[in-house]
Amino acid sequence: MSSIHSNASQTEPEEAVGLPLPETPSKKQGWREIFLLSFASLGAIYGDLGTSPLYVLNTMFANKPSPSRNEVYGAVSCVFYVFTIIVIIKYVFIVLVIGPNNGEGGQVAIYAKIARSLNVGPKGVIIPGSEKEQDTLALARTDTSNTFYSTKSVMSLKRDSPLMVGFVSKLILCCCFLGCALVISDGLLTPTTSVLSAIAGIQVAQPSFSNVLAVSEVILVFLFVIQQFGSAKISFTFAPIIFIWLVGLLICGIYNIAHHHPGIFRALSPYYAVEFLKTGGIDVLGAAMLAITGTEAMFADIGHFGRLPVQLTLGGFVYPCLIICYLGQGAYLVKFPDAISNPFFLSIPGGTGGGVYWVMFVLATLGTIIASQALILGVFSIVAQLINLDCFPKFKIVHVSKNYSGKVYIPMVNWILMVGVLCTTAGFKNSNNVTAAYGLGITLDFVVTSILLVVCMVYVYEWNIFIPIFYAACFLPLEIILVIANVKKIVHGAWFPVLIAGLGFCFLLFWRWGRSKKVDQDFRSRVRINDLFPNLHDEREHSPAYYLREGEETYDLTKKAEDTETQATAEENVDLSSLSMDAAVSVQRQPSNVGVSLTYDLPVPPRRATKAAVFVDPLTAKTMLGRVSLSRYEGVGILYTDASFTLRSPNTVPQIYKHLVSSFPSIPEVFIFCGTCITSSPTYDPLERIDVVPMKILGHYRCILKFGFMEEIALDNELVAGILARIPEVHRMTEKNSSDGILSPTGGLSVPTLHIFEHEIIRSRRYIHNPTKNPFLRVGRAIRRSSINYFFSPLNGAFQSKGRMLKVDDEADDSQDRIYIGNVVRI
Repeated sequence: MSSIHSNASQTEPEEAVGLPLPETPSKKQGWREIFLLSFASLGAIYGDLGTSPLYVLNTMFANKPSPSRNEVYGAVSCVFYVFTIIVIIKYVFIVLVIGPNNGEGGQVAIYAKIARSLNVGPKGVIIPGSEKEQDTLALARTDTSNTFYSTKSVMSLKRDSPLMVGFVSKLILCCCFLGCALVISDGLLTPTTSVLSAIAGIQVAQPSFSNVLAVSEVILVFLFVIQQFGSAKISFTFAPIIFIWLVGLLICGIYNIAHHHPGIFRALSPYYAVEFLKTGGIDVLGAAMLAITGTEAMFADIGHFGRLPVQLTLGGFVYPCLIICYLGQGAYLVKFPDAISNPFFLSIPGGTGGGVYWVMFVLATLGTIIASQALILGVFSIVAQLINLDCFPKFKIVHVSKNYSGKVYIPMVNWILMVGVLCTTAGFKNSNNVTAAYGLGITLDFVVTSILLVVCMVYVYEWNIFIPIFYAACFLPLEIILVIANVKKIVHGAWFPVLIAGLGFCFLLFWRWGRSKKVDQDFRSRVRINDLFPNLHDEREHSPAYYLREGEETYDLTKKAEDTETQATAEENVDLSSLSMDAAVSVQRQPSNVGVSLTYDLPVPPRRATKAAVFVDPLTAKTMLGRVSLSRYEGVGILYTDASFTLRSPNTVPQIYKHLVSSFPSIPEVFIFCGTCITSSPTYDPLERIDVVPMKILGHYRCILKFGFMEEIALDNELVAGILARIPEVHRMTEKNSSDGILSPTGGLSVPTLHIFEHEIIRSRRYIHNPTKNPFLRVGRAIRRSSINYFFSPLNGAFQSKGRMLKVDDEADDSQDRIYIGNVVRI
């Protein structure tokens, strides 16, 4: 007789346990941390906004060699109100408050919030920010749901019909993909514009200088090479430069206002902006919006620094510095209207060639390099979120900070973006050509964000309908006017970013379509356990006795979770010799760091002289050839599957398992379906990394391995031994073989272990049973077949890396085998 009791952990369970996607930790920031993050954000987010004074005003008067005073007032007034309305009122006070999801920004974050509320997100994906369900509870579930989603009910929406919800789900997905594609296309033009504009400053002082393009290309290569060091190091390195640059802009602005025209403050009156628009038309807004480039990237970058540091820095420091700088340039142009060709460099105190000029030139050059940083980091954040939502190929994501999972570096995206920027720079050649094409994608981004925010206000926050209507009435008309003003740039080169955005949008739609077809096929191909083993119940009744080992974590072997709870107050004394697979151990649930952990304090049972042969416990499987007796040999098989299947589908097995039992005469006595997931913690306690529960089939288990977002997902002998230590049958094997433990003295495994990996090849369905003579359908099917077989399938297969996570120290070690099973999936 043994006494069974539960050991309560002294710590509260972590919120992050069991999430298949990383999150940004929601911790309270102290003022010291907020100040440091605010300062660091200068070097990563505001370079684009901060370097706009290099080219805004001269672009607004590109066709006017000598503007009048009222025209200068009007231009400065347009810049002031566009900046204030869009950047400060819309983004600082609205978008950054209600837009982020789980600490991340960008259109993907808004889409995720809406999709989570409507339960219309990508199938098979747990959207970050969802109500967390611990892995142990999910693994303990014995009922199979009809979907990969959690059991969270759909939010009650009083005024939403299913038809409207379906329309909204498609609308937000298209807006999300379009916004992401536009940001990526901006990522090609922003570095080009900023660097070419800065290096062109050399020609102001040295007109004979003709290597602007070559120098710009070298600087851009340097910028992308240093991305591998991470945003934290780069931002802290760049932050002092941008700080000095903005202070320099502030000083130059104050100097120009005081010495040339203090009356420039009249430009803050909206009267001059209206009059300027009357004479210049909305075309001038297409140039004025260049002052707010980088705003959408700033929103996408908040995952690197947090909302409050971005709001404080932008509203309290960056905004006043830039407005004073624009007013200073306007004051200089009122006195020297002929300087409109390059008002920034010509308005620097001391004149061209002076000491201050070269200081500002160096700062401008460094600032433009940093200006590209905001877009690059924004692209990294957006692509990382798309990967987590299964809307982008699973490129390798490198987390560069242990404090914030939003700080990421994606090598493949970095090099692709570098090649694209270099080609774009070589194609446009000078900054005037780029600014003529720049802006359309940015203004379209503003409209997309506003549409998503309106939907978010209605469906997520359920605000009074007049609030989203008021928001749309305030911002959408201005943003649509900005789009119309920039449409005229298409003939001057704006077709290029539109083309890139269109290709990106089509790629995202195609990838999401392909992945949804793949997930649907996986869902349909799942095999119910009772269908595969029709006499499973009878075999379990005659199974051998099982016992528990001291200190091991285990769970109710057959009962549902609610049954265990009701028996928690039963007798404390249990005769171990009477336990069988159909017996439930009465325990009490206690909080722990791994969610629901049932810990037993038991003496080790005496070793039994078992008479088990090499093959034990035959199963009867139902196959196409009829019922087949399936022998099981002493050993362990580990099949690596997706975490969503392992957590959400307890009464089914993947199609590959059916292939195994149908093709081989025997399987290991212990069979484990293993999935991995990434938590919101940078590292995970190795003692709490593993969750294992049994399945309906005798000797079959489901396992989840949890890793921190800073850790490499790797399976070594020690981790595999930790999994096996939670399996009662494995202890019986080691005792029968008189082994000292699961790990041998040499570090190998004492139990034969087979690692099984699936290698899928995706192919288009053949339409054998549905032929057609319609030439349009035949062409469509041919395009579908080619795009899936020769584009989607190779790209999807290139990132099947489960086999690489197994680390074998000694390839000659015959205790572990690794096999890959091919499978053709037709979608």
